[in-house]
Amino acid sequence: MMIRLFMLLLMLPLDMLADQVLSRDERIVALTILGEARGESVRGMEAVGCVIQKRMDEGNMSASQVCLKPWQFSIWNAGKGKVKKEHELYYLWKSPSMKVAREIARKVCRHGMNQEITGGANHYCTIKANPYWTKGRKPVKIIGNHKFYKL
Repeated sequence: MMIRLFMLLLMLPLDMLADQVLSRDERIVALTILGEARGESVRGMEAVGCVIQKRMDEGNMSASQVCLKPWQFSIWNAGKGKVKKEHELYYLWKSPSMKVAREIARKVCRHGMNQEITGGANHYCTIKANPYWTKGRKPVKIIGNHKFYKL
């Protein structure tokens, strides 16, 4: 009986087992990437991951601290400075980009992203947005529908 169970486990796709081994930080980063860039190319999703990692390094913060800081990533904004709960974003796990987001999140949490992707950017916004912090600044990179800035 144990041998059959073991054989069945070996036959499962690794991505089915991978969900169970994501750390909290990896889940938060993956959800942030999905919420911010699931319609982008892999490079666009990696770019969001780079910004998260850059902020982790600059602020000596965990991935969750960076992503869940109020007003930083719109997908987590619940209004009035409040942050959404993780379970409120579970619908994002159904995205076709979920596997890619999980892989990128693992890299981000292990500080494995190549910052050259974004030119060392620590901020980004959509092409159409012009937030106050972009005034007088030029983006260091434009990737997909996002402009990346090094502030």
